[in-house]
Amino acid sequence: MSEKVKVALNWLKGLLESENIEYQIVGGLAATIHGGSREVADIDLYIHNSDAKKVLAHVSQYVSKPLTRYSEYGWDLEYFQLIYRNQTIEIGLAQHTKIQSSLDGSWHQLEIDFSKSVVKSYQGIELQVIPVHQLVEYKRILGREVDLIDVQQLASSSAP
Repeated sequence: MSEKVKVALNWLKGLLESENIEYQIVGGLAATIHGGSREVADIDLYIHNSDAKKVLAHVSQYVSKPLTRYSEYGWDLEYFQLIYRNQTIEIGLAQHTKIQSSLDGSWHQLEIDFSKSVVKSYQGIELQVIPVHQLVEYKRILGREVDLIDVQQLASSSAP
């Protein structure tokens, strides 16, 4: 487990809580929290679109990709990227996010429901995390190599 991930998560959680911003951890970190074993590359999370300015007011010195709409790697969404103490953090805006199926190229609306977040612990930090079945569902659609690894590990870790 990475110390830089822990340091960045503590900082980020403190910032989000100080501004009363709802968030949901997704991506590879969520897969790790739910029982996957891939090394965490970056911290991915969603916030409400209306909270972006609140976060950006505190993080301007860490912005490495500005807030805009990106369409890349099977994703079509608005997000911004931070680098905090050598840890990449990508903060997506939950509304109007789409993912592309690796099977047929079709686009799917990604619904982030903050009320369904589950509280999970990562290195002693309590976090709001996407439910495992929703994580597996969107990773199956994306179907990238890293997603298929996560899906396989999560399916086997949640098997009876």
